Amino acid sequence: MAGGNALPAACRWPASGDSLERLRATRDALESQGYAILDTDATLGLVSAERKTAQPGLGAVNSPFGRTGFWGGFGLGGRNGYSLGVFQNFGGGYNTDPVQIERVSVVTPDTTTLVDRDSVVVDYNGYLIDARSYNQPSFCQQLHDDIQSRLQRPAQGVTP
Repeated sequence: MAGGNALPAACRWPASGDSLERLRATRDALESQGYAILDTDATLGLVSAERKTAQPGLGAVNSPFGRTGFWGGFGLGGRNGYSLGVFQNFGGGYNTDPVQIERVSVVTPDTTTLVDRDSVVVDYNGYLIDARSYNQPSFCQQLHDDIQSRLQRPAQGVTP
């Protein structure tokens, strides 16, 4: 890869078909993978989407300052043996698994389709565990194939 921000070759391809059909096919392809559509813009040829996935087991990751967050924290320690600090979590609920949030933008300005995806993982207190570009060639290739297959399907009710 040429640079840290360069898109992999699989994440860019020549645009084909009508722009509105491409937008619909892109939207349908992302929804079929569990993404929620955040925005579409026919003028820009843009579809943006998001998918949230629980990450069980990542809750054991410690922040640099201990397990603290907006709603409190906990810790062990003391001068004369031990003491226990208790946290108050006003956020409620029992599910404390971190969540991965993937965001995808697919844009087809005119002749080229570009796919950009990123990922953040946050714990239940909002502490950022991980953030990175998530432009995987295999994801882009699968999305491209799905979009193309949707564009090549005959319209409903029309016999090929």
